[in-house]
Order: sequence, then C-alpha cells, then structure tokens
Amino acid sequence: MRTTAQTGKDVELPNYTQALYEARELAMQRMQAEAQELEAAGIVGVSLHEKSHGWGSHVIEFFAIGTAIVPTDGKRTIEPPTPVLDLNDR
Repeated sequence: MRTTAQTGKDVELPNYTQALYEARELAMQRMQAEAQELEAAGIVGVSLHEKSHGWGSHVIEFFAIGTAIVPTDGKRTIEPPTPVLDLNDR
C-alpha cells in the first residue's frame, strides 16, 4: 500500500501493508474454519470484500464470502480446486 506523504512523494507503509495482508488472511481462515465445521469438501465462489467505515477512518473490515460444498453421499467425488490469486495490480 502506498500513500502520499507531506512532501508529496509516494512512500511504502510496510506496517499498514502487512496489517492489510494479515486481516485478509484472517478473514479467509475464518471462512475455512466454518466450512470445516460443516465437514465441507471445499469452498467455491469465494469473494473478498474490503470496507472502510466513516466512524473510524483507521478501521478497515474484510469479508470473505463463499459457498461450502458438502457431499450428499459417498459416491460422488469433487476434484481438488485450483487456487488462483492474481498478484498483479493491473
């Protein structure tokens, strides 16, 4: 994450950037834990949402939303998903 400092230059805020990454990871871990409680075979349709609140400019909220897939009987198999995470900022 970059921000403009008082001097007008872009500077990296490593602590802020690391906090964003950790918050996003925590949201995904919570979603995975809920799926495991349901004995799900996987999660599909995952979307991550980030929201800032007007009442706290220093507060950012992450939502990890997905659909847990629970097999209905032992005859069906679900292929392991291929995780895709676009790391490009374009």
